[in-house]
Amino acid sequence: MQVAMYLVDAFAAHPFAGNTAGVVTDADGLSGDQMQLVARELGQTETCFVSRSHRSDADLLLRWFTPTVEVDLCGHATVAGLTCLVKEGRISWTDGLAHVRCATRVGLVSVALVDRPRRAPLVTMALGVAPMTPATDDRAAVAVALGLPESAIAPDLPLARDDSSARLVVPVGRLDDLLSFAPNSAGMIAYGQRTSYRRFTLVCRETRDPRCLVHLRHFAPANGIPEDPVTGTAHGAVASYLDQHGLLPAGDRVTFQGEQGHAVGRPGVVTVEVDREEGQLVAVRIGGTGVIVVRGVIDVPCRRAGAA
Repeated sequence: MQVAMYLVDAFAAHPFAGNTAGVVTDADGLSGDQMQLVARELGQTETCFVSRSHRSDADLLLRWFTPTVEVDLCGHATVAGLTCLVKEGRISWTDGLAHVRCATRVGLVSVALVDRPRRAPLVTMALGVAPMTPATDDRAAVAVALGLPESAIAPDLPLARDDSSARLVVPVGRLDDLLSFAPNSAGMIAYGQRTSYRRFTLVCRETRDPRCLVHLRHFAPANGIPEDPVTGTAHGAVASYLDQHGLLPAGDRVTFQGEQGHAVGRPGVVTVEVDREEGQLVAVRIGGTGVIVVRGVIDVPCRRAGAA
């Protein structure tokens, strides 16, 4: 069986930057096992599979796979997938705007698009507000697990956890410390087995670009991702963290940018929008653009008996 595939550099304005995602825009008929095989073969942090949805309130179905597991949600691969659908002429526009309702295994995800003639469309997806709670982890143990000097963890900010995504958020005081340390994948996997964390998001308020509010690095080795170059969902979680600690500007609607990927030579920018009602965070959206760098066809092995 042959299916069309793309590689797209997401959260990037030009090729060979940002976070590369695989995309299969017609995954109807592929089993879950076949999708996993394709994702493993493409070898990107995530691959997005687009199928018809049987839900009356959804326009399409999205699934995302790392090389080793299926994940609930992926920002950069969603930007990549919708960028490809625009290229294929499968998006209906009204005055240069479009809205796509995407079914996922965790519910409906709303994606908004802005058509930009002669430029890539702007793709923005809604995320839930991450339920951040204080993390009581020992800082020294966290530092060892990450491969980070304990002194690099910002002393004036707390660690936080998001149990909805098995994420630990670690504030780092200096950008040089964030960019220079060598991550300890084995240490993170072992620590996660003791604590249930599968994602480690490091955030620093020093940035390369003064237009950006934060600089991130993100690691999920237990999911087959030693380091993710630019991570949309991590920026969404960090938005909740920053809001909790009074580090976002005031206002009912706030937009900021975060940067990531410099440590791995894949710089990219994520735009984050947050809405507040009566001072409480009620909505988070992340967005960016994608650049198609590869188009081709992949031969998919026949469905195995009993495949999902």
